Amino acid sequence: MTLVLGILTFFVVLTVLVLVHEAGHFTFAKLFGVRVDEFGLGFPPRVAGRRVRGTLYSLNAIPLGGFVKMRGENGEDTAPDSFGAKPPWQRLVILAAGPIMNVLLAVAVFFVMFSVGYPKGLTTITGVASGSPAQRAGLIAGDRITRVDGRTVADRAALQDAIAARLGHAVTLTVVDSGITRIVRVVPRVHPPNGQGAVGIVMARTVIVHVGPGTALRESVGQVGGMVASVPSLLASIPAHGAQNVSGPIGIANVTTQAVGASRQIGPSPVFSVLAILSTSLGVLNLLPIPALDGGRILFVLVSWIRRRNLDPELEGLIHAAGMAFLLVLIAFISYQDIVRWVSGSF
Repeated sequence: MTLVLGILTFFVVLTVLVLVHEAGHFTFAKLFGVRVDEFGLGFPPRVAGRRVRGTLYSLNAIPLGGFVKMRGENGEDTAPDSFGAKPPWQRLVILAAGPIMNVLLAVAVFFVMFSVGYPKGLTTITGVASGSPAQRAGLIAGDRITRVDGRTVADRAALQDAIAARLGHAVTLTVVDSGITRIVRVVPRVHPPNGQGAVGIVMARTVIVHVGPGTALRESVGQVGGMVASVPSLLASIPAHGAQNVSGPIGIANVTTQAVGASRQIGPSPVFSVLAILSTSLGVLNLLPIPALDGGRILFVLVSWIRRRNLDPELEGLIHAAGMAFLLVLIAFISYQDIVRWVSGSF
């Protein structure tokens, strides 16, 4: 039942992300007087459609994306209501609106989650893996970790971040149990066994935290800002480690299913977190200067702005088509890796 619910939730989340993204393009295209021929959810073949005020709103068979088809989007049409005829700054706004909407959605989701209450992991140990650095250091269930290398850790996330920054190096933990404080030293593993963390401890206890609007907004912006800042380092790690840390639709569906399972115990915040993380990722990755992505189209607009004339429409269309083909091959490759991890049980 959890698997079915997780898959359904995945498609709902994907639909929300796509609608918000494309609504950004659509809204500003309409605002600047660009004719929008079609607003599509999913990719063709078309299943259903209805035309309203000159725009066809369509539902398509492949439920993994969406599109806004604007008149003259490659500069092939010079009519006043075409995309290519608009000033460069308006075209830039239209193209950037989709990714920006995704980032704003992530901020809004985190804001609601922080405002209504969210689970915060405590640093009390509930289990220790056999043969792990934690067991060798003498850590036991019931111990509460209060400091890492002398720095206070207020929650599980802070503890995990502090340990992740010291993989392979000795770490000093301040531990409290029944009012007695002791100091232990562990060496977090760089490559822990599947299902275990770097130290080998389990911390399952959580509390529900409520914050005011000001704190919620600050925390939301901070969360999204941190995720945006981490994207360059993730991309930089791909040449060295391959795409093993990157997930496609299958991997994302698996993460969503896990979030649905966790939501049964601690409320909907895990699903909200997945929604916000995916929305941020979609927004940032779409700004990469790759043909067919918004970032690639933005690059073409900037070049045409500098040249004071649009690029050859046929050439631009071919480049974007080649970029789309590359992205489809990349998605297929990543999906194959997801299937291999799924079959091998390493998800």
